[in-house]
Amino acid sequence: MKRTVLVKRRLAHALALLGACSALGLAPMAQAAPDLYYSASAQVYGSIYTTFTSPLLGDGSFSLNGKSDYQSNWKGSGNVSTGVADATFTIVTGPGGLDPVYDIVTSAGKYGMGYSGQAEAAGLSLRTKISSHLVDDTGALVQGSPADLKSSLSADASAGWSQQFFIAATAAKPTGSYGAILVSATLDGGFPALSDPSVYNDGWSNMQISSRFTDTAGVNYSSNFTINAAANDPAWTGSKTVYKKLLFQYGTVFNLNAYQYASVSNNGSADFFNTGRITSIELPFGATLESGAQQAGLGDLAALYGTVTNSATVDDINTNWDFGNNGGGFNPPVPEPASSALLLAGLGVLGLLAKRQRRER
Repeated sequence: MKRTVLVKRRLAHALALLGACSALGLAPMAQAAPDLYYSASAQVYGSIYTTFTSPLLGDGSFSLNGKSDYQSNWKGSGNVSTGVADATFTIVTGPGGLDPVYDIVTSAGKYGMGYSGQAEAAGLSLRTKISSHLVDDTGALVQGSPADLKSSLSADASAGWSQQFFIAATAAKPTGSYGAILVSATLDGGFPALSDPSVYNDGWSNMQISSRFTDTAGVNYSSNFTINAAANDPAWTGSKTVYKKLLFQYGTVFNLNAYQYASVSNNGSADFFNTGRITSIELPFGATLESGAQQAGLGDLAALYGTVTNSATVDDINTNWDFGNNGGGFNPPVPEPASSALLLAGLGVLGLLAKRQRRER
């Protein structure tokens, strides 16, 4: 009998607590974030593609892999960075007839080629740079692809990370409902001039952000965006920020991935070691974010994702579910907190001046 009374009292207390939370507009119970995944990698690699014609075999082709380097980081490693992947590969000009493959690749030693690059994922900042050269036997850069050269070079420096995010249910959005986060990413870097500026700089870079998850009904969702830059693009100013809505389900783990590439062909130079990174996240009203990078000890929200804010209302267009334009349809971001504070201070001063003028009249 006493046990039954005790159980009833505890149940009544729990119901009262739920009612109080509901009256205050609070989520009745926070969901504990699960163990979330994080890993990162950085790599430099290159190859030379060669075509040839054989009297006995006919037309053929082969690829020659240059030197490469790979670095990685993962949750539990205790490291903040992958470390710098660094690789340099060079084929010099010289006398022919000593190596049949060398003769095919270099037109009997008439041409030399190579690349040098670095890559790193420093926390969540992605850094890549690479340069390449194609020279003749005088050491001068060669424009384009000479008719007697059957080889072409390409090289890449890449860095990326993959992690899981989790957003628990809120008072307004129960577990299983859908929402979005508004993410901005910035690609920052440029294309240094070649040793001969008259030679075409065949360098480019891009940064890719993507998210995906499988909801509780087993339906797969994904959203993504890319920032591109090229040495031959006069519109590239050295930095570009893009905003995109990425979809999720409350109470369901979702994946977020970021990759950055700097790439070159025969003659190219791309330096994006100044970092590509997420610069802001707008979360839904009342929501909190937990990520694999946080659990890995890489930093707090501000250190990892820049300016992190919550939407001012439950129905904000920036953070509500939206299929249009693969998660588009959002509004431009509001001024940053420092700008807003300055604006409010200025309005306050104007208000005081107006009040003083009325008194003087």
